[in-house]
Amino acid sequence: MPDPAYLADVSSAFVAALQEAQGMISAGEVGAPLADVVRHARELHEIMVEELVPASRATGEYAGGMFLELGERLSALERYLQGHRH
Repeated sequence: MPDPAYLADVSSAFVAALQEAQGMISAGEVGAPLADVVRHARELHEIMVEELVPASRATGEYAGGMFLELGERLSALERYLQGHRH
């Protein structure tokens, strides 16, 4: 069973990274710093998926849907980066 405190910390860091990336985009900041934030968010997302999805079938189904949505948001940031490489 995953440690709830650890998952809370990871998920908070993930949401903060997404918000930071969106803020950077809104401010017109594109490049290596934005790529680093998005890469960090991807790593955090992978940790959450690895921790939660195998926990139980019910948790896995709920987490799967939630992580698909969060993953889509992250993928949109990654696509944005791909379109703005210099």
